[in-house]
Amino acid sequence: MPPTPVDPWTGFLQWLSTILIPDWNGLIGLLPLLLIVGVVGPGLSLLVLYWLYNRLNEKRGKVRLDDPQPIALSANTDGTYTYPPNVPYCTTHHLLYPPTAHECDIDRGDLLVRCPVDDTVRPAGQQLCRTCGTRYQLGASLAPVVVRRGGTPPAGGAAVA
Repeated sequence: MPPTPVDPWTGFLQWLSTILIPDWNGLIGLLPLLLIVGVVGPGLSLLVLYWLYNRLNEKRGKVRLDDPQPIALSANTDGTYTYPPNVPYCTTHHLLYPPTAHECDIDRGDLLVRCPVDDTVRPAGQQLCRTCGTRYQLGASLAPVVVRRGGTPPAGGAAVA
C-alpha cells in the first residue's frame, strides 16, 4: 500500500508537538552534559580570563646587569686611608675592587688584601695568609652580579613628593 500524503497542517502540528512536548527521558540524559557546559565551563573561562588579566597587568621591573666597578675610597680626617679586610684595593689610586679582581684597571699593578684575622697585607692573588695561615678565597662566586641603577625616578613618583 502506498504511503498516504500528510497534509501540511497535520505535518506542522506534529513538528510543533515535538517542540512543545519534549522527550523528557532524553533531556534527563543530557542533564550532566548541560550542567558541565552551562555551569563549570563559564566558571573556568572566567577564571582563565582573570588569570590572563592579572598576568598582563602586573608590574615587572627591568633588571639591567652591569660589570662590577671599582669604588673610590674616601680619606680619613687626617688624610690616611683605611682599607676594609677581604676587599682587594689599590694603594696608588685608593680604589676598592670587586672580589674577583687581581690587578688595578688603571696601571695594571697588583692589588692588595688585608687579612681579617691579623691585619697583615697580602697580594690579592694569594689565597693563604703567610702570617696566620688562614686559607680563603675572595668573593662568594666567580661571577658577581651587579644591578645597574636607573637614572631618575618615574614622573609623579617620589621626586614630586
